[in-house]
Amino acid sequence: MNSKEQKRLATTRKQMENAKEQIDLSSELEQNLENLGLQRRMKQLELESKFLKNQNDELL
Repeated sequence: MNSKEQKRLATTRKQMENAKEQIDLSSELEQNLENLGLQRRMKQLELESKFLKNQNDELL
């Protein structure tokens, strides 16, 4: 393998590593966004529960 082919191979390997890292980061970001959405929904349900409890207490 000549020098030019070795450089091309090294560049291709580096690009593949970078692509894999981006895919891993994208998956991690997607998971983090999903977790944030779930946390937001849980907080919303908690607030709704408190509101309904207060309304119920006022009715009694």
